[in-house]
Parts: sequence; structure tokens; C-alpha cells
Amino acid sequence: MAAQPIGPQPARQPAHWYASPTFSSSYRTAALRAGAIALVLLVILAAIVLT
Repeated sequence: MAAQPIGPQPARQPAHWYASPTFSSSYRTAALRAGAIALVLLVILAAIVLT
């Protein structure tokens, strides 16, 4: 087990993983894909309901 230093330690900034370019890009891709799927399903549902 690693020994932890005792006493005051400098405050570390939390890693902002959500601000990384990789996360932003993959999030944007996933959101666009989900939106496209939702739009296709909405069109299919409208076609079923209106016919």
C-alpha cells in the first residue's frame, strides 16, 4: 500500500475530463447520432399514424 504524506498538502485542481477535446468530440458525435435516430423513428411513427 502506498504511503500518503501527512500534513498540509497543496490543493490539487480536479481533472476536468468533461472539457477535454476528445470527450467533446465523442459527445457531439453521440448526440448527433441520437438525434438522427430519434428523427428517423419520429418519421416512421408519423407515417404509421397518418396512414
